[in-house]
Amino acid sequence: MANCTAEFNNNTIARNRSTVNSSSAHGAGISTYSNGVAGGRNNIVYSNVATTSPNLYGTVAMVYSCVEGGLTGTGNISSDPLFINLPTAGYCFLSQIAAGQASNSPCVNAGDPASQMIPGSTRTDMVLDNGIVDMGFHWVQSLLDCAPDLDLRDSLIPIQSGAPTQPQSHCLNISNCPNPFNPVTTIELRLEHASLVNLTVCDITGRVVAKLCQRALEAGIHKIEFDGANLPSGTYVYHVEADGKASSGKAVLLK
Repeated sequence: MANCTAEFNNNTIARNRSTVNSSSAHGAGISTYSNGVAGGRNNIVYSNVATTSPNLYGTVAMVYSCVEGGLTGTGNISSDPLFINLPTAGYCFLSQIAAGQASNSPCVNAGDPASQMIPGSTRTDMVLDNGIVDMGFHWVQSLLDCAPDLDLRDSLIPIQSGAPTQPQSHCLNISNCPNPFNPVTTIELRLEHASLVNLTVCDITGRVVAKLCQRALEAGIHKIEFDGANLPSGTYVYHVEADGKASSGKAVLLK
């Protein structure tokens, strides 16, 4: 991010990895340069990987946020956010006793007390956030409905001893690069068989903002551009259905 000021509020930026193996690989979470400034509140920036300064690089002035390695600012913490990993990697809910986990994430009720509540949830049982806003991204049911590969109910049912497990064969191989992006990112889709493909993009409220593909594609690798030039900064979820399978991914637009 360069030559601009951006504000991040209630984002979870985690598990990004720099693909460059050199000393110049930095800021896999948030990176600013050339007078760029990143501000905001109630964010989680954790478990990103780069050669140097893996989570933050440059001028970052967030408050009430959880940042691995620490960040000076009111209300900031550096403790492990205790993510709960659902079947699809990258969808980070927070551990909460009320939702059936063993302990509470330090990010629960740790956001800015002056922030308005977000109509969403950081819990695996999708009970709405209440009290002081939680740090991190909040899911809403309509957005989960756009991503059926995230089966919350199955993730909460313990597997009985000796019970056979079934492989997760319903997912497609899909990703995007660059991520974060401004204003264009390329979504890469791998198909095992020729299939009718439906690829859409939703905002965090579940509203469809783009229909990128609704046609038959041959087997192989396909690259489809998502242009966010006319959209505001934020997190977007792309969802694909093909060959009787479905999968989703997150793309972060930074302007």
